Amino acid sequence: MVRGIAAGEQWARQAEAAEAAFAEVLAAEREAEEAVAACRASVARLRAEAEEAVMCLADEAEQRVQAWQARRAGIVAGELAELERKTIEAAGPVVLDASARERLARAVERLAEELSTAVNPR
Repeated sequence: MVRGIAAGEQWARQAEAAEAAFAEVLAAEREAEEAVAACRASVARLRAEAEEAVMCLADEAEQRVQAWQARRAGIVAGELAELERKTIEAAGPVVLDASARERLARAVERLAEELSTAVNPR
């Protein structure tokens, strides 16, 4: 019977050791699950931060594009106004001083003579 008691005690110690090992496994599993949950939360937080940063950059880029377009529109509007002014000025009546009228008259006479000679060769 001594032998049976010793075997029973050994079996009890083994059972306790198995239970302790199983408890350690369960604790390690809980720790692993907590670590995974913490990693997932960290990933979600970092992703949200990255998405927010991307949105901020997109907004900033849009504002820069709009500012550039506004500046460019102002430049183009000024250039169009200058072109319109020059067009109106060019379409207005031509004012010649006496000297310019005299040069124009001589040029017309020369042209008339050249045309006359071309039509009626001598």
